[in-house]
Amino acid sequence: MKESFLHLVWQQQLIQNKKIYTTEGEELIIHHPGEVNLLQGPDFSSAMIEIANQKWAGNIEIHLKSSDWYAHQHQKDTSYSNVILHVVFEHDIEVFDLQSNSVPTLELSTLIKGSALQNYNELMQQSQYWIFCENKIKAFDTFKWQHWMERLYVERLERKVGEIELIFNKTKQDWEATFFLLLAKSFGGNLNGAIFLKAFSQVEFIVIRKQIANNKTASLLFGLLSLLKESSFEDLYCQILKKRFDDQRQKYRLEEFPLPKLNFFGCRPHNFPTIRLAQLIAFYEKHKTVFSKVLGLGENLKSYQDFFDIEIDEYWKTHYNLDKVSKKSSKKISKNFLDLLLMNVVIPFLFLYAKKKGTDESYLLDLMYQISPEKNNIVAKFSALDVKSKSALETQALLTLKKEYCDKERCAACDLGVHIIA
Repeated sequence: MKESFLHLVWQQQLIQNKKIYTTEGEELIIHHPGEVNLLQGPDFSSAMIEIANQKWAGNIEIHLKSSDWYAHQHQKDTSYSNVILHVVFEHDIEVFDLQSNSVPTLELSTLIKGSALQNYNELMQQSQYWIFCENKIKAFDTFKWQHWMERLYVERLERKVGEIELIFNKTKQDWEATFFLLLAKSFGGNLNGAIFLKAFSQVEFIVIRKQIANNKTASLLFGLLSLLKESSFEDLYCQILKKRFDDQRQKYRLEEFPLPKLNFFGCRPHNFPTIRLAQLIAFYEKHKTVFSKVLGLGENLKSYQDFFDIEIDEYWKTHYNLDKVSKKSSKKISKNFLDLLLMNVVIPFLFLYAKKKGTDESYLLDLMYQISPEKNNIVAKFSALDVKSKSALETQALLTLKKEYCDKERCAACDLGVHIIA
């Protein structure tokens, strides 16, 4: 049994007896089970109960066994001083709070509605399937499913926003600087994103901003990534970049930071870090200030596609690496890559901005509905179960559903699971 099932039992009050009692034999009346607490601390807050004709308001903590109270060190935590009821499946020990006060306990082992317990056990026995409910998922109400998809997407979005906020605070809450670093990380991709972020974080953004304004960004960024150390460049472009970076390093007193070597192996040529960096540079040198302009693009996907439609420097149309000529190609930002930028950087960042400024963010969901659905193994397996996705919002939601609910057996916290169980 998962603790999340007991959360569902308590939240939905799936209790069969009309009169219930604490483990001390005192009559318990539940006026309100409380609100789910998604932060640190007890599982439910603002509950209203009555024990032996005494009304109490406060927090509810839920465990499989009473002894989990001590296993989780709650007796030492002030956050649990206002727990008015400890709800457990099995009562195996008396518990006391930080002030050595006895915490009233409700044991659920004989109180859960038989149908709910049976439905839960039957669902959790389907472990031979890819997901426990795969025989029932298609029959779920369409309207409720769409609502659940949006909630799952927002849950995923909020996690991304939390990661972005860490960078935002490191830049002293500079919107343009943070947006640049996030774009740089995303242009670096899975293999080189962390290296891009580390390299460019070492320099005050005011220095990078000046180079963008003067169209001297390439020398600075290629230099920061240790790509201009070669002493015998043959072509003029590389020689100019190297000389310019030497001047920039001296002028801005740039220290040389140890960096991991950039990964080219495992990348397709169009995804080489050199090409992605050249695209980022062309994008910034075209627009100069970026985030302030992104704010005005609204909910029309075409506006973003036009905004990211840039021409790479002529040098890179005939190169994949510095000093090595290759067959000419445009190397524009592809539709698939732009979709990833929008999903992973632009929309989460705009969501953070709306959150900070208290402005409407609903248009971002409309934008996600316009982006094409992703193609990956998880989306393909849901499609095989006849769960089709029409947008990136839905595929992002399905990734969250599988990784955060199905894989962790959190069926009792899933809207579909609740529908099956309750």
